[in-house]
Amino acid sequence: MENVQPVSDSLVRARDLPWIPQGSANVWFKPLRINLRAGSWVNLLKVARSGVVNRHRHLSEVEGWVVQGRWHYLEHDWHAEPGAYVYEPPGDVHTLVADVTDAEPMLTLFAIHGPIEYVTETGDLAYVETAETKLKRYEDHCREHGIPLQPIVF
Repeated sequence: MENVQPVSDSLVRARDLPWIPQGSANVWFKPLRINLRAGSWVNLLKVARSGVVNRHRHLSEVEGWVVQGRWHYLEHDWHAEPGAYVYEPPGDVHTLVADVTDAEPMLTLFAIHGPIEYVTETGDLAYVETAETKLKRYEDHCREHGIPLQPIVF
């Protein structure tokens, strides 16, 4: 956490950041900003093949903007496609299903305003993702692969 930057105008070049594995060989995230003080983060989520992202509950609001591909939640009757804005209220529990074609992965920009609780099928807590755990995944991946850390903590 040594790369904390003072708050000012900031430019983060997504092309300079690696894709970090997120739990499976099909799902990655690219952290654009991590705010340790607020406990929030902004990242691109990429899902390369059709499949499920584990069931989870948001303890704070989440906002998403679909860049490419399509996805939906098992618990809702809508489908998100490019250009769609998605709002998820605190307490919402859902299971993301990516509807991926061979031509392009699903890419969505998410602003997560607090912890995410990943839950089992019975609703038991399996894992909690926070700004700190997201930062640790990023830093560990960069160190393991010799990738310079970018100033994403502000």
